[in-house]
Amino acid sequence: MASCWLSLVIQGACFLNLAAQDLSVRASVSETTIGVEETLTYTLEISGQSIPEIPSPSAPETDGLVLTNRFPFTSQNMSITNGRVQQSTGFSWTYKPVREGTARFEAVEIEIGGKAYRADAINVTVVAQAQRPPRAQRRNPFLIDPFGRQQPPPQEDAQISDRDMFIRASPSKRQAYQNEQLTIEYALFFRSGIQLRQSRLADSWDAEGFWREELEIESRPIPKTVVVDGLRYNTIILKRVAVFPTRTGELRIDPLRIESEASLPFGSGDPFFSLRNRYQPVRLASPAITIDVKPWPGNPPTSFAGAVGNFTIDANVDRTRLDVGESVQVTARIRGSGNIATLEAPAFRPPGVFEAYDPEIATSVNRSGSSVRGTKTFSYVLVPRANGNFEIPGIDFSFLEPSSGEYRTIRSNPAPIVVTGTAGEAAIVATTSTGLPIDDIAPLKLDDVVWTAADRTPIHRQPWAYVFGALPLLGLLGIALWQRHSTKLATDLKFARNRRAHPLARKHLKRAEQLLASDDLAAFYEETERAVLGFVGNRLNIAEIGLTRNQLVMRLRDVGIPDDTLSALTTLLEECDRARFAPSAPTGMTPEDAHTTAASLIVSIDQSVANHRAVST
Repeated sequence: MASCWLSLVIQGACFLNLAAQDLSVRASVSETTIGVEETLTYTLEISGQSIPEIPSPSAPETDGLVLTNRFPFTSQNMSITNGRVQQSTGFSWTYKPVREGTARFEAVEIEIGGKAYRADAINVTVVAQAQRPPRAQRRNPFLIDPFGRQQPPPQEDAQISDRDMFIRASPSKRQAYQNEQLTIEYALFFRSGIQLRQSRLADSWDAEGFWREELEIESRPIPKTVVVDGLRYNTIILKRVAVFPTRTGELRIDPLRIESEASLPFGSGDPFFSLRNRYQPVRLASPAITIDVKPWPGNPPTSFAGAVGNFTIDANVDRTRLDVGESVQVTARIRGSGNIATLEAPAFRPPGVFEAYDPEIATSVNRSGSSVRGTKTFSYVLVPRANGNFEIPGIDFSFLEPSSGEYRTIRSNPAPIVVTGTAGEAAIVATTSTGLPIDDIAPLKLDDVVWTAADRTPIHRQPWAYVFGALPLLGLLGIALWQRHSTKLATDLKFARNRRAHPLARKHLKRAEQLLASDDLAAFYEETERAVLGFVGNRLNIAEIGLTRNQLVMRLRDVGIPDDTLSALTTLLEECDRARFAPSAPTGMTPEDAHTTAASLIVSIDQSVANHRAVST
């Protein structure tokens, strides 16, 4: 019996200890700047998965403030997020300033389950009452007056300030190498009690000079409670994106702008029946971000092709024994964190006895979490032309490791190959019905031969003979023209982009039509935007991805694009952005209208550019 009681006591002590391990203690105030005639609320919150019984703590020591209620108001809250229970207990006191200047709440220490916790000190600025604008008086979520004392009547025309709501942009670093991955997280902070609705992107977000990869975030985020500069906020993630600088120097990332409707709660004095909301439009913007992009260090290895990050490589063959003329597939996989999409195929030099074909490339990108990771696969097909024992050499891959600033070269393991059999034998020489060999020189005829005149026109008088004689010359002329065309495609970027503008646009529009049929609207709008912008970039030989909307419109106006076409183009691009990034579906035009508009815009832009060039020449 005694051992049973001892076990229960030990289990209870262990439970209390575990309950105290995941606790956090935070202090916050209702305002950090108040008038000399106003009051403010100081709240001490204890939160965790399991909260043991907590004795009522003492009010914090203050300087320049006087306590108006001796006993704290207590509240408890519980939330369930993804099956995880979170509890919180709050203790609130009301204070009034003594004088103008800086007032201070000293740090608070509280002991829970035998472990000490500390909440930091908070400074409050007290100003003359005339300097304070009228504001709606919020109810403290932890403050319920059991004696029914009414709070002062609110100001209904109060405006939401920058301290009530703001967007914080948090880059993972401010200095990076060219093509190094950076993660930027945009978080919305709003004060407790503020309600939001109809939130949407106010403008297209752009990062000129960066390759961008959108990272996955929760489609229906649950706000988290944080304390910033002593004030309590709810926060949600608006956008998380991985960017890769494509050039060196100081690059600027545009602010993220949103439009929403927000309300401040206010009421008369009845905490249950007088609460009502008035929504007002708000427009928020994050600060712009400047990134200092460094060039790559000197003396890169010969196998370095611009990869920056952390990678591994492995390679394997699908068979180790084969006959001459059969094929073997060598598969190289590069895995890691970095710009997987732009990785180039590593140099691969098999033995000369193997005939090698261009690799097939497959890319798998993981955009969950806080960085881009993935795998890029290169599959080479080799055909041996002779037998023997050979070794497929390892494949070298070099990259720049950002943490150390040094180049790393990794190599896959070689693979032995055994080739058996022989090359195909020459075909048996056949003969004609007269016994003469085919494709060979006939022997001399020693018998007497009687020659007779042929009753037909000589070959030199036949017109077809001259036609056939000219065919080799025409063939050589065609080959020369084709080589000239190929050389121009390889060396003249403007000519090459102009030639492939129409085929690529048709390809993207057809792909967009397939995505629309499969009801994948986000991918449809992305493919539609890619068709229009890609055509503009190829037709005009400009970097359309690196231009802002205003810069794009100016470039198109310079080549004679009419204003109605530019207006339709801007409307279509904005519709695509809203469809891809806004939480609600676009209402400006249907997907079918967007597809039709994109096709007509391509035709209009092409005609306008052709007319402008004809006038210029």
